[in-house]
Amino acid sequence: MRWIAYGLLALLGALTVLLHHGAATAKTADPQLSAIASELAGRQVTIRCEGLSGALIGARGESGRTEFIGDKPVSVSYLREGICQTLHAYARSHKDCLLPCRRPLDVAWSLNTLAHESVHLAGIRNEARTECAALRVIGFVARNLGASPAQADALAAYSITELPRRMPPEYSSAACPS
Repeated sequence: MRWIAYGLLALLGALTVLLHHGAATAKTADPQLSAIASELAGRQVTIRCEGLSGALIGARGESGRTEFIGDKPVSVSYLREGICQTLHAYARSHKDCLLPCRRPLDVAWSLNTLAHESVHLAGIRNEARTECAALRVIGFVARNLGASPAQADALAAYSITELPRRMPPEYSSAACPS
């Protein structure tokens, strides 16, 4: 009988740790990224950063997610913690180079992730249409994080060249002009 009690206590302890861990990964709204997303979505939305690692891509291959109820998007999107960290580091950087001096692909990927989830928040659910629209607003996201017009244009051009071939097939469409 004592072993059952100890087993139940251990199970309760494990559940407590798991629930606490889950709560620790759900972070509060990111005001800077939420403001950018709200402007792109055309309505008040919230961006939350999640995860404990600085990874840009999660275990299931996603960098962000937006849920839909029927055909309507909810008002909150979640970005991987690494995406948020990269965006904030870029915003704080000196921007001495036309493209980011360090890790330009990571910056482009992160800008695109915020743009992509913002387009979902605007109501577009189809991944190829969303990605096409996201690639068109990367310069806007970059400018809102402190890039000059020339830097924003360079990042947008770099993203259009480098990102589509790194995306899953359902994210591309021949109808999207590059």
